[in-house]
Amino acid sequence: MGRLPRNNKILKLAQERAKRKALCLMNEMEESGDLEVYQAYVYGTAFWYAIRGACRLVDPPRVAEWFRPPAQPVLQASDLELYNIWTDGWQLLTIALLLLTMSGLVPLPGSASPASKSAKPYAKALVAVTMFHHVTTSFGAWAHYAKVTHYTPAMGIGVWVNVFLTVAGAVTLAVGFGERGRGRKRA
Repeated sequence: MGRLPRNNKILKLAQERAKRKALCLMNEMEESGDLEVYQAYVYGTAFWYAIRGACRLVDPPRVAEWFRPPAQPVLQASDLELYNIWTDGWQLLTIALLLLTMSGLVPLPGSASPASKSAKPYAKALVAVTMFHHVTTSFGAWAHYAKVTHYTPAMGIGVWVNVFLTVAGAVTLAVGFGERGRGRKRA
């Protein structure tokens, strides 16, 4: 009665092997410095989301002014604009917190092992999803940045920071998870 069917034994062995392999890969990433690339990307992206969210929460009317095209007369922001800016701020802060917690870089209370030693099953997906967000946000900002009547410094900042973070995400995917340090010597 204590015996497992053959399929369950095979499944259990496969799970144990996958755990060992994931821990081995994480140790390899730490030794090669690839984890530092991943950490820099996650913390940088979370900071970008948090600073954007904080600006929207602290002073929504000013943010509305930043995004209003210069060709339009100076108007007081409507309640709907302020509401959208305010909720966007909370959404950006939520994305920043989700990114930090799902990445495994911030140790959570009650976790069995330190974050740096545990496998990060969502690492590639997090980088890919945030890259998608950076690309779509930069296209939206570019639509205003490229028009003379719509250009504001806020759009310029949005375009170039998002382009930088998209490139940083591509580097993270290539270096942080590619060959895992093969061919690189760490000093």
